[in-house]
Amino acid sequence: MCLVDSSTTVDIDSGELGAAEYYCNECKNKFKALGKRIRCPACMSANVKKV
Repeated sequence: MCLVDSSTTVDIDSGELGAAEYYCNECKNKFKALGKRIRCPACMSANVKKV
């Protein structure tokens, strides 16, 4: 059985999760990401650097 309570909200601050900001060397996009194998969400390039 599944119960859904619409009055419950969850606010997650990306800083609490350890998200880092990255810069894509291919398309110049800036974004935040988590994980070990980071790819730019705009162009899917792995040529990114941590800011």
